[in-house]
Parts: sequence; structure tokens; C-alpha cells
Amino acid sequence: MEHVVALDVALKANPDLKEIELVDVPGASKIAADVAYQFQLRINQNKMRTFARGLCASTCAYIFLMGHERTLLPARSGQDTVLLMHSIHSGIDGAFQRTYNDDLISIVHQRSIGKFPLELLNKMYETTDRSGGIYIYRKPVDGGYIFFQAQYGAKRVKLSDATPADLGINVDD
Repeated sequence: MEHVVALDVALKANPDLKEIELVDVPGASKIAADVAYQFQLRINQNKMRTFARGLCASTCAYIFLMGHERTLLPARSGQDTVLLMHSIHSGIDGAFQRTYNDDLISIVHQRSIGKFPLELLNKMYETTDRSGGIYIYRKPVDGGYIFFQAQYGAKRVKLSDATPADLGINVDD
């Protein structure tokens, strides 16, 4: 929850803050759902825009997609920016949490004004580990932007012909 505390400190120091930039965030582990909900509250209260650079995985991807305007920026590392969405595992034992996932998927779908289809978001339920999921690239790779990987080491397969713009995501340099 340290990132939530850091955001609260930033908002207290600058109440007009309207942007969150997420840089190389691998996720939030066992407190993922709590972190996502806390960020959602602050994003909604302040009508914040979100930006992502580098790897934005798991909880980070949900937080990014909750922004009132979402923009993928170039990574600082030389790699391109990519979102990795997969099912949230939460609680002490790290168990899969279907209720949290369904709720977060609904939030993302609504925030995109329906541009991010539920069928695409629900594809993440076909993963078999935390490395699998939906990959959304800032720039095209292997003939597409959106891929699915069932588990770590499995081949990523093109999932859709959609671009980030089709999903309501801006791309900026």
C-alpha cells in the first residue's frame, strides 16, 4: 500500500494533481485488489489521467486502464511499453479471486466507454499462471498490438486486430 500512501502525499501537497505516471511496475502481489480499488477511488475523485512507461503488469494495468484518459508513453529502458493484464490473485494464500476480477473487468470496460470489449477482457481467465495474460503493446510487434499467452513460456498468439486507440488508449511520443 506504499504506492497509495505516496499518491495521498502527492495529492495533499498538490490538490490539483490530475496525472499519474506508472513506470515499470510489475504488480502488487497479494494486496492487488485493495491497491486497485484505492487507486480507483483517488482517480475518480480527482478525474485523473494515467500514463504508462515500460512494463505495466497486473495491478498496474488495471490502475492505468482506470484513468479518465489513458496514454502509453515510450519506455525509458529502450524496450517498448507493454501492458500485461491477468487475473488478480489476492489474500493470504494468493488464491484466485473471481469476484475482484469480475469487478475490475467491469470498471475497465465502463471506463473505456465500451471500447475495451468484455470478451477480450475475459480472455484472461484462460491463463494458467501469473505470467500468462493479455499483452497490449504500444507499438506493433509480430503484426499486431494485442496478444494472449496462457502461461509462462507459452507462445504469445495474436488475440485481436485492434490497436490501442481502438481500446480507448492513446499512444504518445
